[in-house]
Amino acid sequence: MVSMKALRWKRRQRHCADPVQVSPHAAHMSAMTTSTAAAPTVTTPAERAAAGRQAIADCPEAFEELQGEGDRELVEHAASKDENILQALEAIGELSTDEAPYLGKFLAEQLVEDAIEAETQKQLGAYRAARRNAAHAADQALAYEANDPKHPDFLDRIGA
Repeated sequence: MVSMKALRWKRRQRHCADPVQVSPHAAHMSAMTTSTAAAPTVTTPAERAAAGRQAIADCPEAFEELQGEGDRELVEHAASKDENILQALEAIGELSTDEAPYLGKFLAEQLVEDAIEAETQKQLGAYRAARRNAAHAADQALAYEANDPKHPDFLDRIGA
């Protein structure tokens, strides 16, 4: 899977690699030179996750606003998985130069937010499943009359 960022970089490299065609008829263009853009360092997802963990560890303000019970442990647990950090980095997006020193803080807050959202979705799914199963069992009992042999409680009722 190739990211859009990688595709844009390739496109820029392709355009920059071609030499500039200077027309002999254009004297004002004679000062133009061919230059290629410096290739950005390619980082793997594991390197990005490790850098995110390091940003959390290095940022003194990382837990400034996370004063809840267990927030620090929640961040440490969530940060142990690369996919959680990568998802949080994606949610944060680009930071301005003023915000860059606070990457660890933003990352810790986003990890807590993501963990709370995941827990909410898990509980909501369990609640919906419990309601669905309870309604299904109640519907089964109402599907047949009490004296019908197909009724779920028929054998209990006749003592068999």
